[in-house]
Amino acid sequence: MIKFTSENEKVFCDAEVRGFGVYLDTWALIDLANGSESRRHQVVDSIRQGGTLLFSWANAMEIGALSGASSDAIRIFLQSIGPHWFPLELNPWKVVKKENAGLLESAAISEHFMKAYVEERISDLSTNGDNLLNLSGAFFDLSTVLNWLQESRERIKTDKEKLDQALKNHIKQARDDYDKDPNSFNYEYPEISYDPRLPATFVLNNLMRMLVREAKAFSFKKGDGLDFSHAVLAAAFGSMVTLDKQWQRRIRELPQSNHLAKVFYRNELDQFVKVLKECLDLRNALKG
Repeated sequence: MIKFTSENEKVFCDAEVRGFGVYLDTWALIDLANGSESRRHQVVDSIRQGGTLLFSWANAMEIGALSGASSDAIRIFLQSIGPHWFPLELNPWKVVKKENAGLLESAAISEHFMKAYVEERISDLSTNGDNLLNLSGAFFDLSTVLNWLQESRERIKTDKEKLDQALKNHIKQARDDYDKDPNSFNYEYPEISYDPRLPATFVLNNLMRMLVREAKAFSFKKGDGLDFSHAVLAAAFGSMVTLDKQWQRRIRELPQSNHLAKVFYRNELDQFVKVLKECLDLRNALKG
């Protein structure tokens, strides 16, 4: 959730994951926005009452390519979330670096996204002639991201390409080392046990080990770097998330005894909605 706080006459913008973290892959955002109204309301109500939507630049760019009725439906869906969202970092290696530097509370947040969003909102509202900004929850209307996405499209596209190349390079180098000495890549990506303080490190290391072992059969596709980022950060910091089926399978095959998110793929969207509602009911029962 995002909010403004004040201290010593200074105003700060804070973001945190409250309750259960929900990550919606692009296909899930589209299906929920355009599908059953009842199902959509269940998801929105669950997030607003007990959760936080994890949302990144990557989500914004992918849905920003939509037009017409689909775009309008996505806009309405995002607007209904209100301030109950969290600006998720795009680069998993950056998050791992922060975790290992001890910056645990801010590891998952994208400061760049948050700064750009606040600056754009202030600019938009000032242009509209508002002399006194309303810093209520309405300020953090997530649908407004789509209004200024065009200006950032090239930068985000470049970031996506960099993620693709970074993952491709990491896998190739690690696989070359692995072919020479199967124990060599343990130095860069050791098999580690789950530590709740370092969830992204756990997922990234073990996913990389899996991808290196699958490298001979793994056909690298455009967008895999982004999908890898989605999988690492959603599984590490979410509670209930939606991913493509192959990434769901990989997350489920990570070393057990972890507290990662429960992952659903496209054919399980109704089950995802059901479990989300059950989590809200359980949370309310415990509070009551």
